[in-house]
Amino acid sequence: MLNGGVWQKDDISDFKRDGKNVRFKSGFEERIRKDGISRFSPELGRYIVYCNWTCPWSHRVLLARQLKGLSDAIDLVLLDPVMGPESWWFGSSGDYFDPEIKATHLHQLYSKSDLKFTGRVSIPILWDRELKTIVNNDSGAIARMLNDEFNHVAKRPEANYCPSEIRAEVDDLNSYIGERVMDGVYRCLLAANQQDFDYAFGQLFNALDFLDQKLDSSRYLLGSDPTEPDWRLFACLVRFDTIYYGLYRCNWKRIVDYRNLWDYTRDLFQYEDARKTVDLDAMKRGYYGIVSPGSFIPQGPELDFLAPHCRNL
Repeated sequence: MLNGGVWQKDDISDFKRDGKNVRFKSGFEERIRKDGISRFSPELGRYIVYCNWTCPWSHRVLLARQLKGLSDAIDLVLLDPVMGPESWWFGSSGDYFDPEIKATHLHQLYSKSDLKFTGRVSIPILWDRELKTIVNNDSGAIARMLNDEFNHVAKRPEANYCPSEIRAEVDDLNSYIGERVMDGVYRCLLAANQQDFDYAFGQLFNALDFLDQKLDSSRYLLGSDPTEPDWRLFACLVRFDTIYYGLYRCNWKRIVDYRNLWDYTRDLFQYEDARKTVDLDAMKRGYYGIVSPGSFIPQGPELDFLAPHCRNL
C-alpha cells in the first residue's frame, strides 16, 4: 500500500487486511457524467481501464466493457497476472506495459494522481489520459459508469445491466453478493483463527445455497435477462472450482455440485463476449503465484463450460 504517497510493504492500522476486513475505502471516487456537471465527460478514446486476468473485481470491469461493446471506445491495459515485489505490476517479461506514464508498478499511477495518497493499491482503475489521473478505482462504480454514460459510443447501447426500474434491487443484490460471496472467499483465505474461518465458511456456503435456490424459478437472478449482480457473481463462480475450492479451502461443495449454479455459470460463460474475458490459465498462474509462490500449478479440474445447460426458463 501507499502511505503519504510512499510505497510500503506493511499494512497500516486503518487498512489491515484479515479475515474480517477485506475491502477498504477506494480513495478515488469521481464520476464520468454525460450531463456536464463533472470535469470528466464521456469522450471517445479519453479513458483507459487498467485490469488483469486474476482479480475478480477487475473481471467485473472487463465484463462491463466487453458486454456493452466499448472495446473500441475505452482502451484496456493489462497488468501481469502475478503480483510483483510491490503489489500489482507490469512484470518483467515485456508482455505487459504501461503506455501512459511508463509505470512499472500500479502504485505509480496512484502517486501520479495524488502525491500524498494513503491507501491500498487495488485494481481495476479507470484512468483519464487527458488529465493524467485516476477517475475511480471502485469496480462497481466503474462498471456502472460504463453501463450508463457511454451509450453514444457503445456498440450495444441497448444493453442495460442496471435498468432504472429495478435499480434498488440490483444494488441490494450487488451488496449481498459482494459481502457474502466475493468477500466471503477472501475471508476464508485470510482468516486469523479457526473461529473466523468457520464463520466465513458458513456465511459463504449459506449464500451459495440461497442463490442456488433463487435460481430455481428464474433464469437469472432478477428475471429473464442478466443484470449487474449476475455478472458480479459470475466472476466468482467461474473461479470457484479451479481456485477457491482448493487454494482457499472453500471446499464444502464445488459449483458443479449445485443443481442451478453450475448450469447458470455455463449459461453466462456461453455469452461470447463474456467468454472473451476468461483466461483460466492466467488466473491460476496469478492466484498460485500470489498465495503459494513457488508451488506447482495444478492442471485441473476438468470443467466443460461449453456443455449444454438447462437454463431456458
